[in-house]
Amino acid sequence: MGIVKNRYAIVGVGESERSKNSGTTPLHLALNAARAAIEDAGIHAGDIDGFMSYSENDSCTSHQLATYLGVRPKYVKDILGGGSSTEMLIADAIGLIETGMVHTVLIFRAMNGRSGIRMGGGGWDVNMLQEALDGGSFIIPYGAGSPAQWFGLFATRHMYETNLTQEHLGYVCTSFYEHAQRNPKAFFYGRPLTMDEYKETPYLSYPFNKHDFCLESDEANAIIVTSADRAKSTKSRPVYIMGLSARQCHPHAHYWSDLSQVASDYVGKVIYKEAGVTPEDIDVAAIYDCYSWVVLRQLEAYGFAPRGKVGQFVAEGNLRMGGKLPTNTAGGMLAEGYTHGMNNVLEIVRQLRHEYKDTERQVKGCEIGICTGWAGPDIAGAMILRN
Repeated sequence: MGIVKNRYAIVGVGESERSKNSGTTPLHLALNAARAAIEDAGIHAGDIDGFMSYSENDSCTSHQLATYLGVRPKYVKDILGGGSSTEMLIADAIGLIETGMVHTVLIFRAMNGRSGIRMGGGGWDVNMLQEALDGGSFIIPYGAGSPAQWFGLFATRHMYETNLTQEHLGYVCTSFYEHAQRNPKAFFYGRPLTMDEYKETPYLSYPFNKHDFCLESDEANAIIVTSADRAKSTKSRPVYIMGLSARQCHPHAHYWSDLSQVASDYVGKVIYKEAGVTPEDIDVAAIYDCYSWVVLRQLEAYGFAPRGKVGQFVAEGNLRMGGKLPTNTAGGMLAEGYTHGMNNVLEIVRQLRHEYKDTERQVKGCEIGICTGWAGPDIAGAMILRN
């Protein structure tokens, strides 16, 4: 693909209403999010010639969305995927624009993740997972049949090796809940969390209690990507892509055999070089937060804290407003809502545009941000953005 720095931009973002029972279809939610993103960009639906989405077989197709927007697309793509899919599809969009096949792409995620198929609430067939998950036959028959249990095992090992404690997980949760108090659209708006409350909450799957889990929600998000040249004619303030690494992998497909490294470690090695910046240059972050521990492991991978020191980093308040790295400032997937990470991307775009100027929600003077995607220890991606 070559160097993409500053040659492509996110020019529109939008979302549907967020709820626990939408009472409608993923297509309807996708239409609301897409129309909001189109209005945000100040373009016409017909200006979009590429449509992409990701799902867990719980959504509408890109062709359906385009049809109901009144558009005949030149290109559609629907992939099976969750975390890190946003970054991957943005990379795919850039590749298509680079070749001239399309010029403007809308990427969306639409789901009834609470009232419909629930990832954490029994929506998966355990027998299917045993065959589909690498190594599934070694863990699922023994009761490890949910993401919370798998990630709990990874977290416990990492905590043992680096002296992380339950309280360090709590600093992630309390920081993101604090951010949610500035976001009226967040599920946990008006419901702050203290460390004492966190510690008193019983475990659901060790070492996680309910606050360590992402939120299941009914909602849709949409992002519009185009070239820097076309971005000049849009209504919104473009947010430019400085560096992008999509879907890097752990060295071994059976990553259970080596938990000393995760795919994010490999993304962290290249993303700053491509963007021409260092971790010290990052002003604001959107760190994939399906579970609290995942944030801690990625802070190491992306160079914000050395191994063994990440607990101290979060304990010092560095994820909060005024800290070294304000992170997931809408509340993240732990306290705002959950669309496999796309809602975090929407927030960082808005932060870099300074849409919250003169409010407590704005990270003052932020110019460069990082978004990370995490499908698990095995697959990860990230992008660095600037205003």
